[in-house]
Amino acid sequence: MAPAYHPEWLVNFWLTTPGLNMVNPHYLLIVLAAVMAVVWFRRKRRKAAEDIGNEEDQLFKHLLARKKVIEAELAGLEARLSAAEITEENFNKMKFDYQSHLAEVNKELEQYT
Repeated sequence: MAPAYHPEWLVNFWLTTPGLNMVNPHYLLIVLAAVMAVVWFRRKRRKAAEDIGNEEDQLFKHLLARKKVIEAELAGLEARLSAAEITEENFNKMKFDYQSHLAEVNKELEQYT
């Protein structure tokens, strides 16, 4: 078996320090690694739980923005009809589409209230 390749200053420090010379350094490293692993897993789990909350908040904000856009489009639809940009048939079709999208968004928003 080959000798250990530890720096001399580290060995001297460990063996001359009053509390450390009674502790096996390899066991200490194992305990330290275990503690670091536990801390890492707990932080990872906590971060995942926070991400779920943030994801729901972002979805809620997105739905509110969609609702505002759809309502603005519905409001501007009559102005487009009066300006003769669209025909009566397209107006009715687009109005029905916007109302169905708005109903869908309102249904999804009800889950958050």
